[in-house]
Amino acid sequence: MTKKILLSSVIASTLFLSTQVGAADETGTANFNLIYPITVSETTQMEFGDVSIAADGQCALDYSDTTSGAACVAGGNAARTGVFNVAAADGTVNLSVSGPDTSVSGVTFTPTLASLTGTVSGNTLDVDVAGTLDIVAASATEGTHALSYTLSVVY
Repeated sequence: MTKKILLSSVIASTLFLSTQVGAADETGTANFNLIYPITVSETTQMEFGDVSIAADGQCALDYSDTTSGAACVAGGNAARTGVFNVAAADGTVNLSVSGPDTSVSGVTFTPTLASLTGTVSGNTLDVDVAGTLDIVAASATEGTHALSYTLSVVY
């Protein structure tokens, strides 16, 4: 009788274990895209040269290092377009510049880009930045000034 009870217990345990929901394994997928991190460095500071505050006016700097407008004055430092070097993976990147800077009294500086995209080739791209200075003579003060702007680059 003891053997029957023991055998019955073993059979019942086996049946119970085989009808339980067992553990299961499943393989997951981890996706990623290996890229070169984008680095940006200013290689040439933008320069407008001399700008008049005798009257309200504008001085615009184009992408060929030329200024134009009523407030632009010959002389002073040579005009230069701002240039940034972008190191990134080859392909298209999206470009943008910060909005107008009014941190100098009587002056509004607005940076501009020739294109909102650029093509990185050989893991490098040079981006030219031009801009305009709008002068309000009554509130502008004479002297050397510097305004800032930010170039943003995104894949």
